[in-house]
Amino acid sequence: MCGYIFILLLVSCHQKDEGIYDPDQSYKVVVNGIIDSLFENDNTDVLPHCIVSVIRNNVEVQQHSFFIETTAVRSIKDIKYPLLELNLPSGEYYLLAWIDYRITEDSPYYITENLRSVRMKSEVAGMDKKAYAAVLPLTIFPDGPIEQICNLDFYSPLSSYTLTTDLKEESLDERMTAILTYKGYLPIAYDVLSGRCVASLANPTMRYDGIQKERDKYIVASDCLFMNKGKTSSLDMGVTIGNSKGGIVYHAPSISLSLEAARHITKHVEMADLGESNIIDGEITGEIDIIIN
Repeated sequence: MCGYIFILLLVSCHQKDEGIYDPDQSYKVVVNGIIDSLFENDNTDVLPHCIVSVIRNNVEVQQHSFFIETTAVRSIKDIKYPLLELNLPSGEYYLLAWIDYRITEDSPYYITENLRSVRMKSEVAGMDKKAYAAVLPLTIFPDGPIEQICNLDFYSPLSSYTLTTDLKEESLDERMTAILTYKGYLPIAYDVLSGRCVASLANPTMRYDGIQKERDKYIVASDCLFMNKGKTSSLDMGVTIGNSKGGIVYHAPSISLSLEAARHITKHVEMADLGESNIIDGEITGEIDIIIN
């Protein structure tokens, strides 16, 4: 009888040892990025820069910032870039990631301290505005493997457009300026977790200096905007072109665009020639949070 009890005690102790949970145990997570061919960039002055934010219980517990190695592991359908390795205790997480192009760590076009509200900087010219975002739910089980691999599938949260028009040479000068008046809401902040725009400006006015000629057309404005993931959106605006004398030379009161993420649209605009007798009356008003060149 005593021997039987002793055997039961041994079995009980053995089962208890198997169920021991160490809350301080860390698990290795190897993070790769899946990025399509749009990630390739011809501008050798800038490099792809990545930020990975680890979210737990709606709180950021880690953030990692680094330039991406150019060596890629290629598969048939996609390109996998090794990004980083994380050490995390068991639990439920979200991995948020953002890629943009920078010359140095401190020279971004986007404000990325908080990936729940990525914003565009104001008054920044000549910057590469392409960007990519990714989000991945991640669960680490206490009885799971000590190492696991996860892949962040990047997409473009941006849509871009270019407006072109015909202008008469005799009505141009070196300081032609296009003024765009947006009708409705213009998105200015993007949440990587939800894949949605989270802040907008109502009826903003933007100024584009230095209208450029390309072949037989003039580029009035070219820009990129945040877009909700998987959605299309309409953008309405009016465009006025003025010269250095303060005259309104050309005007298009209503322009509509249909925008889609990861897509560029070029639209030719017919503008009314107003001559030089129309003078801008007063100052441009409205809240201008960003001026995109």
